[in-house]
This record gives sequence, structure tokens and C-alpha cells, in this order.
Amino acid sequence: MDFRFSQFEIFTATGALFLCLVFVCVFSEASDIEDTLGTEVIEAVGKQNLFWVSVEAQGQNILLTGAAPDYQAKKQAGDVAIEVWGVSSVDNQIAVIGEAGTCQQEIDDYLNDERVSFKTGGAALSESSYPLLGMLASVARNCDARIEIAGHTDSRGDAAVNLKLSQRRADAVHKYLVQSGVNVDWVKAIGYGETQPIADNATEAGRRANLRLELRVLGVKSCSSSSGNFYGIS
Repeated sequence: MDFRFSQFEIFTATGALFLCLVFVCVFSEASDIEDTLGTEVIEAVGKQNLFWVSVEAQGQNILLTGAAPDYQAKKQAGDVAIEVWGVSSVDNQIAVIGEAGTCQQEIDDYLNDERVSFKTGGAALSESSYPLLGMLASVARNCDARIEIAGHTDSRGDAAVNLKLSQRRADAVHKYLVQSGVNVDWVKAIGYGETQPIADNATEAGRRANLRLELRVLGVKSCSSSSGNFYGIS
């Protein structure tokens, strides 16, 4: 049996071996980079007590998963990860537990003591409502909440006229929120007129309670629905 090899075969085998060694070194170095970045990101989020974050390095890209208590915490985790030297991008897929409730609570905080007001008998927003609506728009933008803007009236006047008025008022708020940067696909306006009273229309106090604008967080991404409170309008 002849075990002699030609010079061409020797050069070919040597070249193949060299390429294999190069690929091994490259992949080994890439793996080392991933391990190092992953460890550094884990340490960085650990210092912030973000213990619910799971980190996976994909080259210089970082994938974040886990469950955050609210959307501010999710954002903080992403901000911490991108600040780690060597990280080029962060895919923040952290799920937010109870985010719909968090968004609703923020809306509640702004609306508990303030009212969205309109010019008497019409659907034009009063200028005094702009700062309040600006803050509501900020909440909706930050948490990507699906918002229902529901207009309601009391029972005074013609029911058909009241229905149209409630829709026009809800539409006015919808327009303002969208113009303030809220995703148009995540907010809708519905006028209910006098069909959903929450108080006795026989009293002045009851009629004032029924003449209201409702902002309800229907859900955030895959989160379940969360009912909102009722808020008056003038």
C-alpha cells in the first residue's frame, strides 16, 4: 500500500488545517466576547437590584427577558444594559406585570383632582385642559396603553343630541392625544350620551357626576384589561 502524498495534497491538507484553526480561534473569541458582555451586563443590572432580568448575549447585542414590576423598571434595565462598554444594541423583551394597572393609576393620579373642561354647550376644549391632557398623553406614550376615551352626558335635553355631543367631546380629546404623540392605533373615542349614568339624574349633583369623561386603560400589549374610574367634565 502506497502512503506517499503529492506536494499538492500536502499543501491542500495544510491549508485546510490552517482554516480550521482560524475558524476555531474566531468562534472561540466570539464566545469569549459574549460571555464577557453577558457577565458585565448581569453585574450592571445586579447593582441596580433588577434581579428579575435575564440576560443573553448575542455577539455585541444583548437580549433582555424577564418580568418587570412596571414599565419604568423595564426601561431602566434597558438603559443600564446599553451603557455597558462593548454593547452595540439591546433587545428589551422584558414583560411588564400589571402594567395596565400602573398606567391606570397614573391616569387616576392626574385626574382625581382635575377636570377636563369644554366650552359651554360645545365640544371645543378649554385652554385650561391642555396641561392635564398633555400629562395624560405622556402616560399613554410611555406605557403604550390602549385607551378608551368615553364621553357621557346627563339626561337633560334630547337624547340624540346628547349622544352626538358626547361623541364630539370624546373625539376632541382623541385628537389632542394623537397630536401629542399617542399612537392612533392605541386610542379610541366613544360617545355614550346619557345611556350610562353613574348617579341620579334627578339631582344637580347626580347630573354633574353623569356629565363626565372616562379614560380607561383597556390593556397594555398582552396585559389583561383594567377598568378605569370616572371623571367629570364641565
